Amino acid sequence: MRQHAIQRQTLLALALTATFALGAANAQVPGKVQSKHDAVEKADVAAGSAMQARDSAASAELAAEAAVQTREQGATSARGAIAAQATTQQAERAAADARSAAQQAIRAADEARSAQAAAVSGSNPAGAAVQARAAMNQARTANAVAADAGSVARAAAAATAEANRLPDRVVAPPSDGRSVDFAALDLDGDGAISREESRAHGALSANFLAVDVNADGRISVDEVNAWRR
Repeated sequence: MRQHAIQRQTLLALALTATFALGAANAQVPGKVQSKHDAVEKADVAAGSAMQARDSAASAELAAEAAVQTREQGATSARGAIAAQATTQQAERAAADARSAAQQAIRAADEARSAQAAAVSGSNPAGAAVQARAAMNQARTANAVAADAGSVARAAAAATAEANRLPDRVVAPPSDGRSVDFAALDLDGDGAISREESRAHGALSANFLAVDVNADGRISVDEVNAWRR
């Protein structure tokens, strides 16, 4: 009788073990399904980011080409020619940055697609989903860089057109317009006034390219003082 009791206990233990194993397997199913879904979703986002990055790069390319064409039309002054050369180079550098970022986004999107395929058909969908998420983040970051570079290229192309019309002599504003509170305009405290910062001072903004003698896109204290004399 004792032997039968031991056998029954053994069978019960085996049955419980099998039940727990089945339950654990069933519990893993939703996790695998969710991981596959996540991988697909992240791959789609990465692909969208890559497409946007390509568009930004194309826009930057067009802006750089426009800047070159504008510069080749000739400036009305030597000062304008120097400024146009500088802004054209800035547009070309931004276009190169946008191209590089777009290529990074495309590579990241390809990695996300590979991770998606691994999640759908592989034995470790959770790990593949993590890889897809990382690739998606890389694609989104590269897309943001490409978008910023596109904006810089377009702004530089517009500045090239403005530089072509720059006269040799600075058109001085009214006497009260020459009063410049440099520290107040230099909002980020980097020791220079950017084009955006100059917009708070109408006269300085209107003469930005003329005051920016070295055409670096920033106005120094010395350049402001020279303009005020």
